[in-house]
Amino acid sequence: MMSSEQNYNSSSNENKRDKSLASLSKRFCKLSPLWTFISAAVALKYSSIVEGTIGSISIMQKALTILMLAMGLTITPNDISKAIQKPYVVGLNILLCFGMMPVLSMLISFILGLDQAQSAGLILLGCVSGGQASNLFTLLAGGDVALSVVCTLSTTLLGVLLTPLSVQLFLNCFVEVDGVGVLKSVSNLVLFPLLAGLSLGKIKPSLVKRLEPICPPIGVLATLVLVAGGASNSASFLARSDSIKIILASCLLPLLGGGIAWILSYMKVNEKIKISEEASRRALVIEVLSKSPTLSYVLAVKHFGRSAAFIPAAAMISLAILGALVATVWAAVDPIEKYEM
Repeated sequence: MMSSEQNYNSSSNENKRDKSLASLSKRFCKLSPLWTFISAAVALKYSSIVEGTIGSISIMQKALTILMLAMGLTITPNDISKAIQKPYVVGLNILLCFGMMPVLSMLISFILGLDQAQSAGLILLGCVSGGQASNLFTLLAGGDVALSVVCTLSTTLLGVLLTPLSVQLFLNCFVEVDGVGVLKSVSNLVLFPLLAGLSLGKIKPSLVKRLEPICPPIGVLATLVLVAGGASNSASFLARSDSIKIILASCLLPLLGGGIAWILSYMKVNEKIKISEEASRRALVIEVLSKSPTLSYVLAVKHFGRSAAFIPAAAMISLAILGALVATVWAAVDPIEKYEM
């Protein structure tokens, strides 16, 4: 009798600890815009120190790997299977990523009166694939994480062909994207960690269930490392006299793109071709506003010179802050739970 009572008390204490951990995790993630801002501010202030430590390429690659592993632990093969069965959302995301966003970037550069180099940087940002941080932001917003992962992977792989074509169309020049290098990076930094997380969930479901509450904060911490690294490497660009215009351009593109995606997500072609689930809608909006500033930065420096890299450098910070802000505010103001009842 005593033994069974002890077991009950032990189980009760474990449940309390799990609930307490989940509550703490949610509170930490709700403040992710603040942590992101602080991370960027500290990295800009102490850029020389951060650049040589957190800002190193090896540390940033490890942070991305940890982020994708954490995302892999939050989804199941069944989630991925369901996401693949939503070709309309995946296709619309591809169309907006490589069609609408480059056009928007051209319009913004014209309205703001950006010079030739700055315009090239903004248009490059509009032409690249989606960024991996979108998966975390989708999770924080209560969106369909598996769908977000499928959307990001599809634009990343298609970007090998579509980014050069978009740049050639909108900038009237050819930009070479190392297809083999992109595939290798995507495999090592994205696919393998995701598959590791998915596999662990299949092999040790009870362990993964215990780990689930800490996956979002681990993802946030990994993203903070990426933000700090990007900010430290961008410090010299953001010290310019025209930095306000550069930051404004890097903010307008994702905000307008995400806003248009949100409007389009409510439109339907017919009863079968539409977005009926709120979680899918959130995944699409966050995917569209989350570009890959690191890739656009590398392409800008390589093909157009450092002056063209100002806006992609600013976007490393602005996209992280905006993504975290949109996700947490959306989840707080319009909780996903009310759509699942």
